[in-house]
Parts: sequence; C-alpha cells; structure tokens
Amino acid sequence: MKIMKTTVTILLAGLLSVAGIKAQNLQEGINHLYAERNKSAKETFEKLVATNPNNLDAVYWLGQSYIAMENVKSARDLYSKTLQANGNAPLILAGMGHVNLIDGKKDEARQMFETAINLSTGKKGADVSVLNAVGRANVDAKEGDPAYAIEKLKIAAQKDSKNADVFLNLGDAYRKAHEGGQAVVTYDMASSINPSLARAIYRKAMIYYTQKNWELFTDILNKAVSVDPKFAPAYYELYYYNLLRLPPDFSAAQNYATKFTANAEPDPQNDYLVAQTCYAKKDYDCTINTAKGIVSKAGEQTKPRVYRLLAYAYVDKGDTTGGKQYVDQFFSKAKEEDVNPKDYILRGQIYGATTHDDKMIFDSYVKAAQMDSVYDSKMKTLQEGVDYFKNKNNKIKEAEMRLVQSANKKTPNPSDPFFTGLAFYQGADYRRADSLFKLYQRSFPDSLYGHYYDARANLAMDTTLSVEPYLTNMINGFRRTLEIAANNKVKFKTQAVASSQFLAAIYNNTKKNKDSAVYFLSKGLEFDPENPSLKEFMNQLQKPGGKPTRTGNTPGKPAASTKPSAIKSSTVKNKSSALAKS
Repeated sequence: MKIMKTTVTILLAGLLSVAGIKAQNLQEGINHLYAERNKSAKETFEKLVATNPNNLDAVYWLGQSYIAMENVKSARDLYSKTLQANGNAPLILAGMGHVNLIDGKKDEARQMFETAINLSTGKKGADVSVLNAVGRANVDAKEGDPAYAIEKLKIAAQKDSKNADVFLNLGDAYRKAHEGGQAVVTYDMASSINPSLARAIYRKAMIYYTQKNWELFTDILNKAVSVDPKFAPAYYELYYYNLLRLPPDFSAAQNYATKFTANAEPDPQNDYLVAQTCYAKKDYDCTINTAKGIVSKAGEQTKPRVYRLLAYAYVDKGDTTGGKQYVDQFFSKAKEEDVNPKDYILRGQIYGATTHDDKMIFDSYVKAAQMDSVYDSKMKTLQEGVDYFKNKNNKIKEAEMRLVQSANKKTPNPSDPFFTGLAFYQGADYRRADSLFKLYQRSFPDSLYGHYYDARANLAMDTTLSVEPYLTNMINGFRRTLEIAANNKVKFKTQAVASSQFLAAIYNNTKKNKDSAVYFLSKGLEFDPENPSLKEFMNQLQKPGGKPTRTGNTPGKPAASTKPSAIKSSTVKNKSSALAKS
C-alpha cells in the first residue's frame, strides 16, 4: 500500500509539473505578444499546438499572434479548422468572432460572441477567459464596440479580481471609448496585480501621449522599461519623443533606437529608425540609402511607411521625379488607416510637378482635409491648398479651394465670397465671380469693392456695353461705386475714375445720351481733375455740334494688384513632415 501511494504521489506530481510547464510556455507566448515580439509568440504557440492539437488555449493565442502579424487569413483558417473538430469550443468561437469583426461582419461576430459566452456559462457564470477574449476582440478590431467590451470585461473582472490581463484589456476598452481617466485607473489595477506587466504601464503612458503631457508620458515609459528592460515598445516611443521634440535630441533618440533594436525581434525594417533619424537631420542621401537597404532585404514584406519616407526624402532633396515611384508604391500597399492627410498632399505635389495635374493636387488637399478630424488642422490644410494655387497663379483652382474652405468653416466669414469671387474674376470665370460678388453685397452693401468688381465682371461678359442684364448690372455697380467713393476721394480715386469712364462710354455709345456722359465724366474729374483720358473724352463731347462717339479706355480686366486694402485674408503656413511612427 505504501508503494502504491508513493507511485500515485509521484505520478500526480509529474502531471502537475507538466501542466505548470504548459502554462508557463503559454504565458511566455502571451508576454512575447504583448511586447510585440509577434514571431516569437507565434513560434511558442505553434510548438504548444504541435505537442497537443487539442490545447485550445494555445490554438486561440496562435490565432491572436496571426492577427497581430496582420495575417488574418491564417487566423481564420486556424479557427475554422479547429471548430470543425470542436464545434462547441467557446474560446475558439470568440476568436472566430474576432476575425469576423476585422472583416467588417459585425452581426456575425456579435452572434458568435454571444454563443461563445452562453456555451461557457455554468453554475458560476460565464468563463473568464471567454469574456476576456470577447473584450479583447472588440478593443482590437476597428469595427469593435468598446461599450460591449467594457460590459463583458467588467463581468470578467468581478469573477476574477486577480486577473491582470482582464484589467489590461478593460483599460484598453476605456481608452477606445475615450474615457482616459477610467483607463488610467484600470491600468493601475492591472499593474498592482502583476507589477511586471509592462504592457499595462506602457498603455497608461499612451494616455498621456494623447494629452501631450510629455513629462508624465516619458516618466511612465521609463517605469515600463524598469520593470521589463526587454519591453521594446517603450523604447520605440522614447525614440520618437526625442526625435520629434523641439529641439530634437538626436543623441538620446539614437540611444533609444539602439535599445529598441536590441530588444525587438531581428528584422531588417528596424533600420527604419536609422532612416528616420537621417531624415530628421536632413541627410537625405543617408535616408534614401538606408531605406533602399530595407527594401532590398525585406522585399515584398517592406512596410508602406518605408516607401513613404523614400518619397519624402526624394522630394525634399529636390528630385520630385525620383519620388513618384515610391509614393505610388506607398499608396498601393498602405491600408486606409495607414494613410494620413499629409500623404495625400505629398502625392498631389509629386503628380503636380511630374504630370502638371492640378486636379490631382486639388483633390489631394480636399481628401487630406476630409480625413482630418481636428478642425484647426483641417483649416490649415485647406489654407495650404489656397496658398499653393495662389502662388502658382491658378486662380480658378484657388477660388474652388476657397469654396471648399468656406464650406468647412464652423462660422462662415462674410467676406469670404469677395475673395473667392475675386479669384474667379482674375481667372476669367466671370459668371461665378458675379454670383459671389452679389452674395458679398448682401453682407456689405456699403463696401465699394463688391459693387465695383461685380460691375467689372458683368463688363467682361459684355464688352459691347449693350446686352441685358449685364448692362443694367454695370450701370448699377459703377454708379454705386461713385457714390461710396465720394466718402474718401483719395483712397478710392482709381475705382472712381474707372467707373466714371465706363459710365460715360455706356451713356455716350449705348444710351446716346451725351448729357449723362458729360455728367459722369465730370464726376470722375472731381477725383482726378488732371486725368488726361477724362479730359480728352470731355473735350470731344463738348465740341460744338459734337456727336456721340466711342471713346475712352477699352473695357478690360483691372490689374491684379488692384485689391481691397481694407479687407485682409490671413495666410497659414504649415510644414509637411515625413516623420511618422505608423
């Protein structure tokens, strides 16, 4: 009996030892995953599954490693194959729901989540690991529902108040729901349960990143690497902080880049940090050579950001043509979430310089603004578009960009129609100019410029001075200009003299009314008594027996420099940057 008892004890101890090794290996893989050592995580889980294909925890986490590596197809195939043999495996159902959520199949995903929870529910309620998986899926997937994640993770936390992973995911759910304060509290709870969980500390730091609280951000990141010196994501963020701060600390940035490379998985794309440092130093040859080295080593696995950096480096070096192939490669490989507003502007500028396609540039600025959820940044982008076309002297595109800019303003500026109309006028689109000048007159009926330029726009549409409604619009606009100009004969002399000439020509040539022509010439001479054109016209009309004759300046466009001095249009400058973490 003693021998049997001893044998049973040894056997039980052995089983417990094996179980402990499996659990340890599983946690090792999860730690790799949280430290973004995805290949190492995958290899760990693959070994566990190879040893025991029925280890459903390992199968679930292997699928999660595939998802982290953006290989959703492999995750789908793995979960689908496992469900064929284990149709009622709740954890794998939750994993499949995760895949469906990534694919945008929200209804199917929710059904799978609820089925998984129901299948795992016993006398003590739903299984914590299943609730945790459901919460994790809704945090990770773009289409995930953070409120649903919070609901399920709260239940899991109540059932297992010592599960640090649950609190980590709950913190992420709060962060996705934009509840930063609650996220910080929850991350702290995860850290108190497992003080070595660098991921929770790191995620807490990212809350302060979004708040631009750089002191707390860096302090907490340094705490993360103090509890886990191999936690590469924290070094990555510290690198960028020192690279992008003003002024940049290149020495500190390089130090953190070295630590990141030493603790991240071996990957030729780790050299991207070197390439970015070169770019920040404006060493474009170094940037290009380093980035091309990444492409040659990584091949088709090269991340889109490398091509973007190459495009920026070529453009900033002055070789727009050289940057075209790389901006094309970036857009062909990048996902929608990888593209930022400045990337569209970069593409537009490259195409504008190489193909002279102003429509591409216009569409790029508009797309960039549409993507930007920050109002001030959106307005800066649109102003950059206005300035671009203004400097290029493409008045029509400048005006059309001004229309987009005005439509996106929280509070419309009543003077916007004038500046937009003036650009259309200078670009010879007189119909749209006329409409906008009339709109401006409604807000500023006593502003000379709206009446004067509206009359000029109608004059440009009817140089014969005889077609309605242009003729009436000209007469009304020029007469109103003279009336308003009388309040400041020095400031408005140019517009008043021009108006008097055009009115005299209309009444002399079209209306056959010499007296009215003389009257308007005399009004012009009140502003400029020695004006030779006015005096000559007046002499011809006042000759004994003089007949109406076409005289005076030929109607045409005024010089572009004739602009209102009382109305100012602000210009916003914003420098593009290729420095991006994504």
